[in-house]
Amino acid sequence: EEFFHTFNTLVDQGRQIVLSADKSPSDLEGIQDRLKSRLNNGLVADIHATTYELRLGILQSKSERMGLVIPRKVLEFLAQRISSNVRELEGALNRITAHAELVHQPITLESTQELLHDLLRASDRRVTIDEIQKRVAEHYNIKVADMHSARRARTVARKPPRRLH
Repeated sequence: EEFFHTFNTLVDQGRQIVLSADKSPSDLEGIQDRLKSRLNNGLVADIHATTYELRLGILQSKSERMGLVIPRKVLEFLAQRISSNVRELEGALNRITAHAELVHQPITLESTQELLHDLLRASDRRVTIDEIQKRVAEHYNIKVADMHSARRARTVARKPPRRLH
């Protein structure tokens, strides 16, 4: 109730309100319909992780705006390897261009790999759900498909700990 009135007061004063949620306003539970209606009246943006094509486009656009000539192989490499967030992607681009300007050397794939080795190594260490499931399946000597099965066989659901010799 208090949030509803605060929301209305801010809107009446011409203020901008930014809310973040993992669901659209109409899917939110535990709030009144009148508040859902007001939230739906604003701009609702569904934000997803970037795709390779989008990351490559961002790099191309930024390098063009900066008046830089960067080999396509370098841009493709960056777009492929740095997928965590756009700030990190742009930071990598800034880093390689600044270095090239400082040492008066052209940007190459090799120099990019060498210059960003710490950043690339950190991104290589990210563990995926698929890797975790594969390792668990190997450890317990079961199939990943059995872990996802609706059947829930006792041998999978209550696997006894493996004895170490």
